[in-house]
Amino acid sequence: MTSRASRTGFGYHLVAYLVINTVLLWINFDTSPQNLWAKWPILGWGIGLVFHGVSVFVSSKKINKGFIYHLAAYILVNAVLIFINYTFNPEYLWFKYPLVAWGLILIFHGWRTFADSARVNDTN
Repeated sequence: MTSRASRTGFGYHLVAYLVINTVLLWINFDTSPQNLWAKWPILGWGIGLVFHGVSVFVSSKKINKGFIYHLAAYILVNAVLIFINYTFNPEYLWFKYPLVAWGLILIFHGWRTFADSARVNDTN
């Protein structure tokens, strides 16, 4: 079980992320709507926030480290693919194919991991 302070800290970070990035999007659309530069802080900060959430809400006793590593690889690799796609070929968004395909596999992996850990916890 995570501490109340850890959950509260994550909540503060989540609210800050949502508020500040909403303001950044507003500034972006108001000043230069043809260039969506706000996507970069949203993406970078979002990756950090996901890892923060995992560290707060997912105990290593409840979930195997393999799933955490696969989730981290999924997030980082797809962030790089999105960056490459938008930088070199923004007129065709090909990054969505590995994002969706790998995402479906990761969902299945997570389902199996959580189902197995729930089953183990029920027998204890």
